[in-house]
Amino acid sequence: MRGVALNLLLAVTWALFAGQVAVRELLIGFLVGFGILALFPRALGTAGYVRRSLATLRFTGFFLKELSLANVQVALLALRPRPPLNPMIVAYPMRLKGETAQTLLAATITLMPGTVAMGFDDERRVLYAHAIGLPGAAEARDSIRRVEDALLPVLTRRATPEVHP
Repeated sequence: MRGVALNLLLAVTWALFAGQVAVRELLIGFLVGFGILALFPRALGTAGYVRRSLATLRFTGFFLKELSLANVQVALLALRPRPPLNPMIVAYPMRLKGETAQTLLAATITLMPGTVAMGFDDERRVLYAHAIGLPGAAEARDSIRRVEDALLPVLTRRATPEVHP
């Protein structure tokens, strides 16, 4: 929370020095403030804030790209006279811990056409999902794993996600 508060303080300071407190000036001040926080993360104690903010931007770009690709793939399936839907239900062992992180993973894959999160096992270690348009269960799990890999830096304190063999 320290990073967000400091970034907002820098944004307001920028707007006051600019002579007008408007949305444009606050946005510019927020970006300049973020740049300052990124340049001096150890001195200001904002390394975690900067890392998670950049990870969130990367995840947003990843999500928009995957969402667009999934929409095109499902649209192409819908236009075929006999589409190879290959419906399946897969069990995906999650690395994410905590209800919020797991729910975000489930919501994210459900937003992408072709996959629907169905629920968790009793221990909340396995996510069950329905998928269409993929050749097999391994590809469906790889699709969910890519989303989880993109979410891990946003939701964990580690700098890098675990590597799968």
